[in-house]
Amino acid sequence: MTFDISLIIQIFVLLNPLASFPFLIAAYQNKMNLKIIALKAVLTAFAIAFVMTLIGPFLFDIFGITLDSFRIAGGVVLFLLALHMVRPNENEKTEFHGIDSLITIIATPMLTGPGTISFITVKTLEVGKATVLTNLAGAFILVGVVFSVFCLLVSKVNPKLVNILSRIMGLFLMAISIEMIAKGIEGIILAVA
Repeated sequence: MTFDISLIIQIFVLLNPLASFPFLIAAYQNKMNLKIIALKAVLTAFAIAFVMTLIGPFLFDIFGITLDSFRIAGGVVLFLLALHMVRPNENEKTEFHGIDSLITIIATPMLTGPGTISFITVKTLEVGKATVLTNLAGAFILVGVVFSVFCLLVSKVNPKLVNILSRIMGLFLMAISIEMIAKGIEGIILAVA
């Protein structure tokens, strides 16, 4: 159980709190309590990630999936997510109905969606549950800090700057996804050879 700054940053980039900012801005414009929304969304997303870290590896046995095939599948999901981050749909509307639905949208799929679940499941099998849980907590603390700062400065946030930063994070996420796919393909080739 060790802190791995590299893993914390990878998980943080994957969580991409900046992608949730349009929802938080819409909540601010609707005079909702941003601090409560941000706190509940982060806690809900962490709970989902925590549970998936614990049960994800057991699902491999249940479905008869190999780590390498899941690396490829997870890498494809991450790649699609990263592609959406790098090339967002400008016409996409930020819609929600009430605080609970907003918290749910931010928690999953925005923070803990299929890409995050795939990545943490693979990492759990590679480095162990204790290491992933420790670093997962570190990444979510960073997300909480980013959300807290955003809540304090929401009236001064420049949406264009957020968009640029989100695209940069998407580019790094795309590289992580390609690494996962390449590792999975290499593992399958070595297993067959």
